[in-house]
Amino acid sequence: MKIISTFVHGYNDLSINLPDKPKPSLLVISRNKKKVHSYLFPRNPDDFKMHKDLIVGKSPLKNAKIFKKLPRFGFTGISRLRNKIYCASWNSVYEINLKNFKLNKIISNNLMSDMHGIFTTKKFIIHALTCKDTIVFSDFNGKIIKHFTINKNLEINCKKNLEAIDWRFISKQFKGSTGYFHFNYLQLKGDNLWITCRNINSFIIVNLRTLKASLKTMNLSTPALMHDGVHYKNQIFLTSIDAKIIIAKTSNKNLTQHNREKVDKIEIYNRDLISRIIRLDKLSVGSVPNWCRGIKVLKDIAYVTIDGRYDTKLKFSIIKFDLKKEKLIKKIDFYWKEIEKEKLLRYCTGFDLLLVK
Repeated sequence: MKIISTFVHGYNDLSINLPDKPKPSLLVISRNKKKVHSYLFPRNPDDFKMHKDLIVGKSPLKNAKIFKKLPRFGFTGISRLRNKIYCASWNSVYEINLKNFKLNKIISNNLMSDMHGIFTTKKFIIHALTCKDTIVFSDFNGKIIKHFTINKNLEINCKKNLEAIDWRFISKQFKGSTGYFHFNYLQLKGDNLWITCRNINSFIIVNLRTLKASLKTMNLSTPALMHDGVHYKNQIFLTSIDAKIIIAKTSNKNLTQHNREKVDKIEIYNRDLISRIIRLDKLSVGSVPNWCRGIKVLKDIAYVTIDGRYDTKLKFSIIKFDLKKEKLIKKIDFYWKEIEKEKLLRYCTGFDLLLVK
């Protein structure tokens, strides 16, 4: 089995651009061997013109400006569709051949900005314009098919005025999350799009047939900052960026609970997703991770990206974790110095994961 991890990195000097130099962004682990793949990252409007032969979709708008602060290099969300993988950067989606990891094309439009998780179907690439709480559907040549915005009251509107701005070249000017909800991870289940919301530690579910949104909450027993959340065998496995794994399900059955929760007539209470929390601490992984983002689950094993927060060691790790025993099976470290000099770099962090048999 191959483990594919996207990762991002950034420099202390935010004026470093390097549009014509491939930058490391994809880690592939197979039979305990690590291989890193690098790709070009056009970011400013002039970079898009320089690499127009690679890019499909919307050209930079006439009102597009250069970044005030250049964003990170590298890939965030990853999704597979048959023999291709799709990786999100700050302002584009990269179509990559799964067999040889060669770039087929860069897909971009003016509603792609600061992308986190992405999801692909046979018809669409689905991503969030996180800073505007907006979900965008694009085709595989970058054409915007539709989009909708989720307001604070969970009402949905489909106003087109967002398309007047080229969001690709607008940088994040402040620390912390953007948007009211800070959408992170997307997964389509039937007609329902599940969206993780870091700011409210819950899901928003949008029924794409009726275009109605609803909240899916959890009975969290400790503070959390949920990031990614994948469905697997009637359960949802999530990461919290403060080094936790959250396991959620809709039923009380077969869930490990504290004695204090063993009460009569539990069904009379309002309760949505029931959660179990695993802390990734010294007892479970040998040290307390300083960051926690991507997650994939196979049987009773979770694969999770940890570490790599700003101004820490220039590395991140992928852990293989036994969910039943709450015990580390394996830890694979990736150090930036394995591929490039560390000089001038501020951080390097793993983002999303894909398991390929």
